[in-house]
Amino acid sequence: MIRAVYEVKDDLYTEIEVSGHAEFGEYGKDLVCASVSSIMFGFMNALDALDEDVEIRQLDNSISIVNRSSSKVIRDYFELTLMQLKTIEESYGDFIKVERK
Repeated sequence: MIRAVYEVKDDLYTEIEVSGHAEFGEYGKDLVCASVSSIMFGFMNALDALDEDVEIRQLDNSISIVNRSSSKVIRDYFELTLMQLKTIEESYGDFIKVERK
């Protein structure tokens, strides 16, 4: 299962960690994993283009983003990313969970 855990402090998104495998389909053909990967890589690329205090860590099985900025643009990016992940969760809830810390 994929777990997406995010944190909000003082109305600011401070962190998100996405980890695991959906196991919806065979390796390399998993629709849920591919969708989540696309969302997260788009999010990371968008953040990377900004000059803000954001730390991005990518490992084999997880992506972690720590935000230390109060930028409205970053807040909007977090909200969009979470909306997309929650949309996948609505249809494939046995394979992905999105939860607030």
